[in-house]
Amino acid sequence: MSMKIIICDVGDAACAFVTSANGKTMMIDCGCSLDSDKTNPVDVFHQYKDWLGSRYFKNHYNGRIYPITLLHITHPDDDHVRNARRVVNDLTPYLVLKNDYELFPDGNEINDEYKELIDKQYRGQYSSPIDWGFEVNETCRIPVDVCVKNDDLSSKVRNNSSIIRYIYDNGVGILFCGDLERPGWDYLVKNNPDFINTLRRYGVKILIAPHHGHKSGFPKALFDVIGNVDIIIHSKDTEASKEGTDVSSQYSSMASGHSYEVHKAAYSGKVLTTRSNGHIFIETSGYGNYAIYACSASPNHKRLY
Repeated sequence: MSMKIIICDVGDAACAFVTSANGKTMMIDCGCSLDSDKTNPVDVFHQYKDWLGSRYFKNHYNGRIYPITLLHITHPDDDHVRNARRVVNDLTPYLVLKNDYELFPDGNEINDEYKELIDKQYRGQYSSPIDWGFEVNETCRIPVDVCVKNDDLSSKVRNNSSIIRYIYDNGVGILFCGDLERPGWDYLVKNNPDFINTLRRYGVKILIAPHHGHKSGFPKALFDVIGNVDIIIHSKDTEASKEGTDVSSQYSSMASGHSYEVHKAAYSGKVLTTRSNGHIFIETSGYGNYAIYACSASPNHKRLY
């Protein structure tokens, strides 16, 4: 069995699924697109759950079955949480990792459905330990109160308190960055040596870019530590140099590139985006190898065969 990942095409929102080799499934953020032409992530999960190898989690304490083992909310911006009702109704998570909404100075402005259906409902201790089977599975965050008090971080408290996650399995390291802004990266690299040393030791091959690929989130301090990655994934337009965009064109210089497959044709690229590539699928195969599949090819990527 392998680790499998889907980065969902949800427009400018964020939602991903990660399934470990033993069938535990993590949902990272629960955003959905405001565009009715985009498939809701709940439907994406049902469509591809066999490919993911997802096995519903059974809590032996109460005997309940949960489709999602863990819902990881990086931060409660609307584009990361506005699918709360469908997620709770159709993919009830066993656990939720988040910052409680009351911690934020503007907590009253956070999505009401998310607060009522998820945030307020997941406050207690859980009874069954989770065996993910990953070699490394770590999170890191700048506390909300630190962001509030720090002049460099306080203008974007929600973004800079994003809970980021690093998973390493089968020789492949992947980093989910939430919406952490550049000053947040500067702070995190300086003040969280244990987490940064983990990234150094195991490496990052796949980076889910912070803040959807915006220039404001370009993590120079991170790249200074870890060097180049294989591939970078975000939700904005691949043509980062297009006039009027707010997408960082620096990402392509920080990636070595990797092949991906679209309908049995292979392409090579450094930056994949859900805007250009649709849903993006990743499957590890051991010894540091992995395959990437996408629904469509970026117009500026070279076809290999």
